Amino acid sequence: MLYFEQLLINGLMLGSIYALAAVAYTLVYGVVKMVNFAFGELFMLGAFITLSLMLPELSLFGYLVAMPNLNFFLAALVAMAAVAALGALIDRIAYRPLRNAPRMASLITSIAVSVLLQSLAQTIWGPSSLSFPETPLTHLPALQLGEITVTGVEWLVVACAVVAMIALQLFVHYTSLGRAMRASAQDPTAAYLVGIPVNRIIGLAFVLGSAFAAFAGILYAQSFAFASPTMGFAPGLKALTAAVLGGIGNIPGAAVGGLLLGLVESLCSGYIPGGAIYQDALSFVLLVLLLLVRPQGLLGRKEMNSHARGSLTSDRSDKGSWITAPLRLLDGVFASRLMASNLVKFVAIAAAVGIGFGIQSDYWLGILVMVLLYGMLASGLNIVVGFAGLLDLGFVAFWAVGAYYTSIIFVSVLQGVYGLDISVTWWVLYANLIIGGLIAALFGVFLGYPTLRVRGDYLAIMTLGFGEIVRVVVTNWVPVTNGPMGIRGIPLPMLFGYEIGSTRALYFFALALSVVLLFCIGRVVRSFVGRAWVALREDDDAAEAMGIHGTRYKLLAYACSGFVGGLVGVFYAHFQQYISPISFTLFENIVILMLVVLGGLGTMIGPFVGAAVWIVFLQASLNIPFVESFPESRYILLGAMLIALMLFRPSGLAAKARQRLVMG
Repeated sequence: MLYFEQLLINGLMLGSIYALAAVAYTLVYGVVKMVNFAFGELFMLGAFITLSLMLPELSLFGYLVAMPNLNFFLAALVAMAAVAALGALIDRIAYRPLRNAPRMASLITSIAVSVLLQSLAQTIWGPSSLSFPETPLTHLPALQLGEITVTGVEWLVVACAVVAMIALQLFVHYTSLGRAMRASAQDPTAAYLVGIPVNRIIGLAFVLGSAFAAFAGILYAQSFAFASPTMGFAPGLKALTAAVLGGIGNIPGAAVGGLLLGLVESLCSGYIPGGAIYQDALSFVLLVLLLLVRPQGLLGRKEMNSHARGSLTSDRSDKGSWITAPLRLLDGVFASRLMASNLVKFVAIAAAVGIGFGIQSDYWLGILVMVLLYGMLASGLNIVVGFAGLLDLGFVAFWAVGAYYTSIIFVSVLQGVYGLDISVTWWVLYANLIIGGLIAALFGVFLGYPTLRVRGDYLAIMTLGFGEIVRVVVTNWVPVTNGPMGIRGIPLPMLFGYEIGSTRALYFFALALSVVLLFCIGRVVRSFVGRAWVALREDDDAAEAMGIHGTRYKLLAYACSGFVGGLVGVFYAHFQQYISPISFTLFENIVILMLVVLGGLGTMIGPFVGAAVWIVFLQASLNIPFVESFPESRYILLGAMLIALMLFRPSGLAAKARQRLVMG
């Protein structure tokens, strides 16, 4: 019985931290209806700024710098104030101009801010973890409850969380500013008409939410005695999960969701065999099961589970902006009828073939292979996001399924069990391209079916959960996937017994695969199926009223997207000759989504334009002296570039190539 009670205490402490961070998410979402993925990084910055202010000296940018050596309480207050000010600044620069933009623009912007802040932290403090110094809280007396000992840190974390959440609830309901926040959340236009400064109120929500995120990060670092630039990722996901469990936009719901999640994790890790290594997956399984029964969460309102009509990004172009002026030439090219002709397609293929023969550097040929590979992955995600209008953050799972399927078949079965020579069974790769795609398509249907009851941001978070479940499984299913060590010795592609080993040959293999995939995707999106997807994207209620079977076509979109992801995963495994769970993280899924948006949602050429810009940019930026010293700073530039794109060109670089599919 004592064991259960100790697990309960551990769960309450962890759940209190989740609840605090979940309140940060839900406070902003309740006012502005935006999931701010950057809260995980604000969580991290709260810990790092506190740690820095407490030390007499610290290495910053690789140089030893004298620091204020403040006491813990003053350092924590300064850190919370700094993070709150940073939250207000981010809202003013990056989010406020997108108030009336489609949700995808603000979602991508928040992801870009997250990438920028995490890379900035790695550049300033370095990529390694730092020990959090001892504080007066470390020596707080423990509480003795019968046979249970509650450490000072544990009871303090729970007490701080409870007090902070009660205070916030009272502030929102019983102060004039709180009432203004609720009025702005309910109807921003009406609030503005009665004299409420809506933008300032939203800014206040970001200030409070950021301060709560920093507070949670400080408690987390104090409890686990470390700070790391990536420390906000997992708690940020858990906090978002907790907010959705409780009903995002509802402060008591966020508190209940955080506590429930912490208790479930603690009890599962204590009682289920292997529960400790699968507790992250169990959290997302709980989320999926709850949303199946109650899509709006435990205490959420039904209207929160809604999807705004219309495209996920805007087709507008701010012609007066200096940053969009150079893109007018691109607009003219992509909008021309000539671009849609078969002649241009044949010329483009011929040019790609010529580039393959003309470039002599294996390094740059390898870069082009990665451009084609990520372009194909982005094309697969574009099916479900760009054409069908479904926010999917779990696409990376399809990629993983295809890669692991072919790796297990070749390394574990053909070589390990039967001892076959790969030169004899070379044809299995080409069968795996289809079979791996079909298995991933089946996974797509399994993923898609439970999501049919959820919409908008809930849909994105639910698919994110599926992706994380697959990643956790392949990380811990060691007898089959070899766990974190990955699978090595995957053979290169072969054709009629001859190895396709040179980088040039791999480039042409990838080019042929890209052409075939683009042809097939193009045929589908120009058919009745593609037109049905676009109709559902623009207004699913109207589309279903006109006789389009929403469930059928949405599942078909997931299946087609999964097929492309699985097929590319098979090629990726043989191209890299090694795979591991690190290749299939949420960050990779975010990168692929950003490529789709960068190039242009709902376009055929956009994913490849986005992939080319992103990968070439990352390589070219290495020639910048500062980036040579701090490679992580490349992603600071990438994040800034994406924020600028969302502010001035949310429809993407190849916006004018967007398919305008109509009936007839």
